[in-house]
Amino acid sequence: MNDRLSLTSLFPRCLTTCLYIWTAYITLTRIHQIPRWFLALTIVPTLAVALYTYYKVIARGPGSPLDFPDLLVHDLKAAENGLELPPEYMSKRCLTLKHDGRFRVCQICHVWKPDRCHHCSSCDVCILKMDHHCPWFAECTGFKNQKFFIQFLMYTTLYAFLVLIYTYYELGTWFNSGSFNRELIDFHLLGVALLAVAVFISVLAFTCFSIYQVCKNQTTIEVHGMRRYRRDLEILNDSYGTNEHLENIFDLGSSMANWQDIMGTSWLEWILPIETFKYKKSKHTKDEKGLYFNVRPQVQDRLLSSRCLEDQLLRRVTPRPSLEADRASVEIIGAN
Repeated sequence: MNDRLSLTSLFPRCLTTCLYIWTAYITLTRIHQIPRWFLALTIVPTLAVALYTYYKVIARGPGSPLDFPDLLVHDLKAAENGLELPPEYMSKRCLTLKHDGRFRVCQICHVWKPDRCHHCSSCDVCILKMDHHCPWFAECTGFKNQKFFIQFLMYTTLYAFLVLIYTYYELGTWFNSGSFNRELIDFHLLGVALLAVAVFISVLAFTCFSIYQVCKNQTTIEVHGMRRYRRDLEILNDSYGTNEHLENIFDLGSSMANWQDIMGTSWLEWILPIETFKYKKSKHTKDEKGLYFNVRPQVQDRLLSSRCLEDQLLRRVTPRPSLEADRASVEIIGAN
């Protein structure tokens, strides 16, 4: 099983690396209408930074609640019944609860699930702020590597555009000069040109979508779950159902604020594949670890009010122990 997983991870990474190197080699050796020094000056640095960010995404990883020992659940049944509670820093700031008002628990990983955390069936582990599982990386995109993933998409789009322009310029010159009457087309160059078109169009579209997601401060999973979330809000309070701001509680109010929250506050952080400055400042704290997230105060107040209403409704339909009883039970268990 481990060998299979290793092969599954190794194949897409080797394939991606080989495609990068092969396209760069063909572009540098088969194009003669553009000075070689100019090709090297533009292709090689772009190739290097694209490959660096690719492996940075893999090496950094998305982050998991399993990285935090205090998030491990000791008794799954007690956690499901509210007799075991998560750490205080999570219980105070966690906003996405289950329908019964209790905190989310992963029954597979036996761990508390912070806001925006989901279990990846491919990786078989919980991922902090999971966006999606990318087969080209054999890795998830999550809290810790999302910035580098966005940068990888931008650098790859630029690289594909450069290769596209150079190869089609060479092929266009070959055709316009009438060389097709004397010699066959360079099939290696043609293959790279066709690949560059496909990659540029597809990656450009995904890059635009991903940047849009960052500017909205929402993940792909959250987009798919937005319809259910909106329906829950309508049930809780009809007056909130048409309020677009309540659809995404993690939207900080502006595209720039959302962008800076993930990519950093300076151009240097946006361009270079480095850790954000605020992440470095909070290195020895729980901040910027993907365990909780900032929201707009007015949205937080409204959501908490909705949660209180939901809890009252559930208490009437299904009687369950009060919060005080839960706390007393926890104290008794701790004393024993």
